[in-house]
Amino acid sequence: MVLESIIGEKNIKKHPVFIFFITLLICAGSIFFADIMFPTHSSILSVAFITIGLVPLIFNILSDEEADEEVHHKHFSTFFARHFNIIMLYVWVFVGIIVAFSIYYAVAPPTDRPVLFAEQIKSFCAISGFGSCTGGVPLSVSGMAASFGFDACLSKSSAISSCTWFIFSNNFEVLILTVILSLLYGVGAIFMIAWNASILGVFFGEMLAIGNLSKGLGLFQGLLLGHGPPELFGYVFGALAGAILSAMVARGDYSSHHSEIIIKDVLFLSGLAIFSVAYGAATEALGILGMTELYFLMGFLYLVLIILAVFFYGQKRQITLGL
Repeated sequence: MVLESIIGEKNIKKHPVFIFFITLLICAGSIFFADIMFPTHSSILSVAFITIGLVPLIFNILSDEEADEEVHHKHFSTFFARHFNIIMLYVWVFVGIIVAFSIYYAVAPPTDRPVLFAEQIKSFCAISGFGSCTGGVPLSVSGMAASFGFDACLSKSSAISSCTWFIFSNNFEVLILTVILSLLYGVGAIFMIAWNASILGVFFGEMLAIGNLSKGLGLFQGLLLGHGPPELFGYVFGALAGAILSAMVARGDYSSHHSEIIIKDVLFLSGLAIFSVAYGAATEALGILGMTELYFLMGFLYLVLIILAVFFYGQKRQITLGL
């Protein structure tokens, strides 16, 4: 698109925050044109249009990322130093879609919302599942994955282990789909990221529309300091693992030394993804079962670990290779 051409892919890769603003424009255009062209199916086609709009840009950046691996490992001594910007690229895409859908939902005429965001609303009502939807509109949703497992998490006999396993099993399925889509289509995980972000965006938009800021702020707090960060980074790590491996296969570069470095990074990313999803499930289970202090403590500790990892291992330190 014109904006990405003006900014330049190298600048976007160097400063991932640029993708946030590009995502906002792509989302606005996607929702608008999906509504005009296919009004009865606009809710799912808008996500498809967003994916189509983002795929070429992110694919090119990821291809450059894989091509630079052989050079980077000679100069950047750590994994986070090599991939920090591309990880943040996915994070800003996720945030941009949430913000775009929140604003669009909030300003859309109330009579248009049930059609314009039909699939997102349907998914949220199915997730909440306990009378939180009135007239097809979500009004009271307690969490992202929590309400999938009321029997496993909210019954009198609920245990932390069973609740954690229930949430993990659901989120792990999403992670596997994310990795497979990335592996098969390079940046196919963008669709999964866009879909989940659009659902969250509709929730925040609904809270803005009805003036229920306390519930919106509550979920926002959970996204920042609760189970949100480990879940989000888990999906991002998984998406990046599949995408980097897919780019290597597409380039047909199987030289022993180069491919070995990429495989190690892919395995490391996969391990981080599984750990993050499991950590997020345990954190969310604590929150559902009323252990609020531990819930926010675990979320805070995860953020501290990420910050420390970036601080100590994200620097582009020069290393000397033996001859």
